[in-house]
Amino acid sequence: MEEYDLVNKITIVPRGGAGGVTIFTPEEEAMESGMYSKSYLENRICVALGGRIAEEIINGKDKVTTGASNDFMQCTNTAKMMVEQMGMSDVIGPRAMGGQQSSPWMQSSSEGAELKNRADAEIDRILSTQYERGMKLLTEHRDLLDAIAKTLIEKEKMTGTEMMEIIKQMKPYLVSDKTMQRVGAMMKPA
Repeated sequence: MEEYDLVNKITIVPRGGAGGVTIFTPEEEAMESGMYSKSYLENRICVALGGRIAEEIINGKDKVTTGASNDFMQCTNTAKMMVEQMGMSDVIGPRAMGGQQSSPWMQSSSEGAELKNRADAEIDRILSTQYERGMKLLTEHRDLLDAIAKTLIEKEKMTGTEMMEIIKQMKPYLVSDKTMQRVGAMMKPA
């Protein structure tokens, strides 16, 4: 994904309740400004769902684990903020929901309940769309998933550069020059 943080490190060594962790290196510009595009946030949701999706692909829906619970909280919170606070929903529009409840111009309770129902449906739509997108990507590139998983089983961890080399070797068309420049810049000592 062009508009998302680069993978810095992946490990399958269990940490807390997680069966493994992927650590990302955020882009400095976005991190400093705190400004993220809608596309970036959608990518964030899609990526966070990747672990659960990979479990479903490999083990089947009936054999998934609880390892993705924190990812689900992150995804839900991101989608909720997009819809209710950031004006990133065509359904809800450019408005902030919640906050000051004591305004005399407050909507009636039935209007408020309808708006909340529309917001909840929009959050569900965003999550479902990104889940389907992630499922399509991992299913189409199952060979990459298997190659990265094999390396992780052998070594227990890998760098983002090692992961990008696997992708570049197997499917070079997936790795743009811009991404490789970002990877190279990330690996330079500070």
